[in-house]
Amino acid sequence: MIDLFTINFDSLTNEARYSAIAEFAEAQPVESYRHDFKTLWANDTLKDVAALANTFGGILVLGIEKGQNDHVARLIGVSSDSELTTRIASAIATNISPTPSYDIMECHAPGEPTKRFCVIRVRSDATLYLVTKKDISSPVWIRNADQTLRADAAELRRMIDRERQTTPNMGDLMLDRSHRILEDMIVGHSYIAEIESWPMGSWQRSETYFKLALIPTDTKIVPLDRRDETKFANLIHEHYRRVQSCVRGATPAAADAESRSSDYYEYRWYHRNLDYEGRWRITNRLEVAHSTQVKVRGEEFWSLFDIVAYAILLLKVGGKWWETLKYFGDGILVAELRVQALQVVRGTSGQFLKLFGPVTGDLGMRAEVAQMHPQQRGEAQAYVPIDFASMRDNVPGVVTGLMNPLLRNLGHSVLQAEFRDNVDVITRNVGQ
Repeated sequence: MIDLFTINFDSLTNEARYSAIAEFAEAQPVESYRHDFKTLWANDTLKDVAALANTFGGILVLGIEKGQNDHVARLIGVSSDSELTTRIASAIATNISPTPSYDIMECHAPGEPTKRFCVIRVRSDATLYLVTKKDISSPVWIRNADQTLRADAAELRRMIDRERQTTPNMGDLMLDRSHRILEDMIVGHSYIAEIESWPMGSWQRSETYFKLALIPTDTKIVPLDRRDETKFANLIHEHYRRVQSCVRGATPAAADAESRSSDYYEYRWYHRNLDYEGRWRITNRLEVAHSTQVKVRGEEFWSLFDIVAYAILLLKVGGKWWETLKYFGDGILVAELRVQALQVVRGTSGQFLKLFGPVTGDLGMRAEVAQMHPQQRGEAQAYVPIDFASMRDNVPGVVTGLMNPLLRNLGHSVLQAEFRDNVDVITRNVGQ
């Protein structure tokens, strides 16, 4: 029998998934500390996910009917014309804090595509997981035998002590991971006559750059293969329209290249006419990163619009990449910006303009969204927490939450509501 507690879900066909659920329900019809059956996903199911995460981990199986006095668990399925995974993942990300580590396997009954089943496999650790949804009576839940129960004061004290004693400062660890990746992703100016020689020609580190890293809280390892590399490169071309257009055609203005090691894959891109380079990386620890210059040849400016667009695009690409790998947890988005003495590029009415412009379309940012100090600092760093729901449904909020401290660290300031509204307009027009 397939072990639903350990099997790689992606290795199973729909029929194998259904058979595994049917065999499990028949073999273990009595619910326990580590497994529970549900007829469908409801608000109260959040309590069960958090309880498993707070106790020993385990699985929830949706689409199974099992009454308290029943001796048999029946496969009834969840009636749905569309997949359940994204809705479940969004509910967990929005209503459990922090987001626990989990996987979702979905299938349908053979010959009945609207009769769906899901297995939610939850892992436990020393972290205390809280249900934040307002209409659920308590934030802390545990698993006791075959029941999900509200944690009493003694149990809550024990979990707090456990977390305090065994959990390191996760935020600092994640920032360290981001800095290690971004430090390695150097961009530069090339001094080569022919684009065919890149990236092996003469080269000098750029004095200006913008770098982003998307770091998951989960530390699981996933293998990378050629199929993953192709998927990631296709995501870049799909969303970074200017990158795609410059490497295609009879006389391309840019060249691309690849780099890899045992734990990462990197897509590189260079625009010869603008002397402008970009690098994108994925790692086997689910990290996604991007680095690029902020200055193009012949200009002495940097672009506020460009860095906003780059942040939007990495969230879109990173979110889709994590969804491809079935990661629905949370993490942080880290930014490092180095502009030196460059001044921000503006139009005649003060609006913030593109410089390179990684996206197509006639877009800019209104003058009132930010006040730029004439004596800006040369570099800045900032980060913002993210989760599956915010990456999918609140990109403007995440980007504004990142840009506000980033710009303030340079000495500038923003009007948050107006800035977010402008980012919302850009988000709806890029990387679709």
